[in-house]
Order: sequence, then C-alpha cells, then structure tokens
Amino acid sequence: MIKFALWLMIPDRDIADKWYRLLTRERFNVKPLPDLSHISRIHQDTWGIALAEICPEGLTSPQDMKPLLNGRKNVSIIVFSKPGKTSNADISAYLENGADDFIHSDIDERVLLSKIKAHIRRLLPSLNMARTVVTSASGDIEIEKVKRTVTLGFSSSKSKVLNGLTPKEFEIFFILLSNENSVVSRKTLMEDVWREKSGYINFETIDKHVETLRRKLGEYGKRIKTVYGTGYTYKSLAKEPV
Repeated sequence: MIKFALWLMIPDRDIADKWYRLLTRERFNVKPLPDLSHISRIHQDTWGIALAEICPEGLTSPQDMKPLLNGRKNVSIIVFSKPGKTSNADISAYLENGADDFIHSDIDERVLLSKIKAHIRRLLPSLNMARTVVTSASGDIEIEKVKRTVTLGFSSSKSKVLNGLTPKEFEIFFILLSNENSVVSRKTLMEDVWREKSGYINFETIDKHVETLRRKLGEYGKRIKTVYGTGYTYKSLAKEPV
C-alpha cells in the first residue's frame, strides 16, 4: 500500500489550523513538521508534500534545504510566505535550492488544492488511483472506492447516495473527481477503465458512457466539461449547488 502524507511546517497558527482543516477534509494524512531537519527522518517508502513557511520561526535560509533534500525523490516542498514578505531574489533562491513551488499564504483554497493535486500527479502518478475516498473541492460529493458509493450533497443535510451507476461509469467518475479541474484524456480513461481490453473500444464508447454518467448525476453532471479533441474535466464550483 502506498504511504502518503502532507506535512505542515507552519508557525503561524491561524494558517496552520485553516490548512489542516482543508486538507483533512480531503482525507489526506496531515502531520506537523517541527522543523526541516525532520525530513531526514521520513522513511524512503513514505511519499509526501511539505508546506513550509518562510519566516524567522520556520524556514530562514534557502541553503539549509539542499543537504536535507539531496537524493530524496519521495518528498516535495512547497514554500510560502505572507504577501510582500519575501523578495523575488529569495523566492528564486529557495526554488534553486530544492523547493518545488512557491505560494503566498492568502492563496485561494481551491487553487491550493489544485496545486497539491498537480504535485501529487508529478510526484507519484499512481497515488490518485490508490486513494480509496475522494471528496470534491467544495465538499459536496464523496466517492468511496471500496464500497463503490457516490454520495451527492455530502456536506449538507440533504445528502443522498447515487444508485444505478454501472461499474464503468463509477470508474470514470472516480478518475474525473480524483483529477478535479484537470483535463483527463480519452486515452487515459480508455487505459485506466478498460485496461487490457482498451484496444477493443473506441473513443465514441467513452463519450457514450460519459453522456450517460452526466444524465445520472443530474445537476452535478453539468460540471463534467468536454475538452474538445482531448477529453474531459470535472470543474469545481465556487459555491454549493442549489
């Protein structure tokens, strides 16, 4: 089984609490990271992303990163600071010394989640499909892979389990929601859903399954957008559906 964690090295308690709630809601394994030296204690078979704050109580020098990250392909680091607190020269230095990305602490939560998911796809491409529970960015849809259930309106008092999805429709929706706001090609759907039989189907078959899936999802089905010539994407909403 794949081991994955998100580590928070965030002295600012308000930011730490806010992001902890956000990430645990997404069912990630979130852990505190007292200081950067603890990266050396992370087992090589555990993959993850560290969110590290640039501040006097957190990250203080870009040069401290390289020795700890040298040869560690299992850890990705996203550094951040409050707006206007870090110069472009310092940001560049952190990126040159091992950081994978830089963000500001006032980043929109949806953008933060999308960035983390993008890093996951690059750090460990098979992780999304290894997850057993996936929740939409707005928190209103949850898919449980083991139970093979789709719950609509998950974060409201009017939640309901969607019945009637075929196995192929379920798998397509699981892949789309796992890659929320990212484009999933028809070729990827073909290979991940039909697997060894993918050579015997065509793109029109996928399109028909997606169209039926949209209809069964009702209002939620409108979030599945066609990217013409490529595939599909599941777009999150800024507000809960009515």
